[in-house]
Amino acid sequence: MAESGTQRVVHYSCRSCGAALHVRVGFKGKLVWTVNAENGAFGETEPEMRGDCQQPQLVCSADVMHPTGFKLRDGLIAVDLKFDV
Repeated sequence: MAESGTQRVVHYSCRSCGAALHVRVGFKGKLVWTVNAENGAFGETEPEMRGDCQQPQLVCSADVMHPTGFKLRDGLIAVDLKFDV
């Protein structure tokens, strides 16, 4: 995080190592695309997810085991105030 005048600027990267953050959702099931009946095309639209999704997790792209300095709270990324570099 950096201070910019009176406004606080947050950089959304891993506070442990600087790598990109990923939101990871475990999924057990299948992705199903509908085939276009007229030309046999598929993959042009989003697939339907059929199965069970786990809770989303915010992880570091370089090492999923170390703390990122952020938390997911109600679908938003928030600074982890308990994080200590």
